[in-house]
Amino acid sequence: MTKWTNSPPMLAANEDKRIIHRIAPLNQWKAPEGTGPPHMRVAVLDLETTGFDPQYDELIEIAVVMIVIDDQGRVIAVENLRSGMQQPCRPIEPHISRITGITTEMVEGKRFVPQQIADNLAEADACLAFNVAFDRRHLEELVPQVGAMPWICAMADVDWRAIGFDGRAQGYLLMQAGLFNPVSHRAGDDVASLVNLLAHVCGDGRTVMAHALEGAKALSWRFEASDLPHRLQKDAYRRGYRLSFHGVYHKLVREAEHDAEIAWYRELVGRDPTMVPVDWIDRYRSDWTWEPVKRKVEVAHWRR
Repeated sequence: MTKWTNSPPMLAANEDKRIIHRIAPLNQWKAPEGTGPPHMRVAVLDLETTGFDPQYDELIEIAVVMIVIDDQGRVIAVENLRSGMQQPCRPIEPHISRITGITTEMVEGKRFVPQQIADNLAEADACLAFNVAFDRRHLEELVPQVGAMPWICAMADVDWRAIGFDGRAQGYLLMQAGLFNPVSHRAGDDVASLVNLLAHVCGDGRTVMAHALEGAKALSWRFEASDLPHRLQKDAYRRGYRLSFHGVYHKLVREAEHDAEIAWYRELVGRDPTMVPVDWIDRYRSDWTWEPVKRKVEVAHWRR
């Protein structure tokens, strides 16, 4: 039997070359040496859809695998992968089939059972996806219960550049970790790639999973420019603020950016923005579920 290592070396003896290894199959997962007792169960998931708009486009495939991590973020166990498909109301467009590898014929007659998905995810302490801003909003339309769960975003909750990576595309990050998956874009294959990426040990000795969990639990705020004059809207847009479903410019601000963002806003507008503390349950909610806040929140109450 082939012996797989979860974090293979990237460099060959000749440091002008890099060696990348095929990802470890989830059904052959081995806990790294020196791991501690179970700390959390995390549902790692990936979705395939007919498009980007959760209120119009539909889910066509879901894959979920439970991982068990210790308190250092090391993946000590991987449970069976569960997946399913569903026939959408409209035929799958050819360009979506090219991206996902899923055709209308493949999903014909197939249906999800939302309560089964909800029950499965309820066994986890948190959900994790590579791009939660996409996956959670689509999944929440089918399984509203996930709106009450903590969410970890492997793309946005990790400061990839700070831990020695370049870019934020999952396949590219995987190769930088010394790994590759010959099959991509189907939900189950992307979940397998993501679990391998999470288990990678970075240069600081910590796993990607540890960094993702730390980022998910960190303080953040939704800055709402609720009283922004029209003449300043372009300035806010250039700064990264986006118009919400309710017509309010807003931006997610993390702790490291907090003071600088307040200073910038005060200089532009002459007063503070509305600051709404958000945790890992609320951070990636669907935009249309947010109600604009009319009062300002005292910052000192939310600062360590």
